[in-house]
This record gives sequence, structure tokens and C-alpha cells, in this order.
Amino acid sequence: MENMISLKDVSAEELAKEITKLLLEKKAQNVKLFDVREKTSVTDFYVNVTGRSGTQVSALADDVAEYTEERDRRPLRIEGRAGNSWLLVDYGDVIVNVFDKPSREFYNFDRHLPEESELDISELVCEVDKKFEINNAKE
Repeated sequence: MENMISLKDVSAEELAKEITKLLLEKKAQNVKLFDVREKTSVTDFYVNVTGRSGTQVSALADDVAEYTEERDRRPLRIEGRAGNSWLLVDYGDVIVNVFDKPSREFYNFDRHLPEESELDISELVCEVDKKFEINNAKE
């Protein structure tokens, strides 16, 4: 088992990046990370992703909650269980929105966030890609 870092006292930015990497590893689609610290008092970061089905939407939200709970950080709440079309995992300073494709297109939540608040996640994508390359090389 890999070394588990505690997420209990990490910054909101570090928590958002760890969650983003996890969602990339779990094959979430259209992964976006927004820094809204200067734009709203609701939260500091949004992580918005799309799942390929209601089942994957539910699994991605569960994976996020499990991952953080194992590392000493519990979500304040998870909303949207009824339809598995849009689940929200709320950490207060980080909000994770997991949509199915129709809901992502219908609500178009990303459009409501300032374009300049979207962070470049290419470094995180590279980290995940390298992790997969290392794991595949070991097999």
C-alpha cells in the first residue's frame, strides 16, 4: 500500500489538487479546476467533472469521499444521491461537482465561473500519467 498523506491540515488548494488527481486517475471526463477565492465567499475551489453514466457519477463521488476520509478529511456533506446525475461533495473550502453528461450540458455550471479562474491542470495530468507509466512498467 502506498504511503497515505494526511489531508487534515492541507490548504484548500492542495486538497483541490489531490482530489483532481484522483478524479483523473478514475477516468473522470472534462476535468476542470477553478480557483474562486477572489470571486466568491461560497468556497475557494471548484472541481467539476463528468462521469460517463449515473453509475460512474456515483462511484466518482464515493471515491472522492473515501479517498479523503482515509486521509483524515471528511466531506461536510454529499448532495444529489437521488438521481446520480449531479452529485456535490462539499468540503467547505473545496466543492466537487460530479455530473453526468446531460446534466453538465444542461446546467452549464462552468459558464457561471469566471474564465480566468480556471486553473491549468496539465501538471496534474502529467503526474497521473507518470504514475500509470510506473505502475504499468512494474507489471
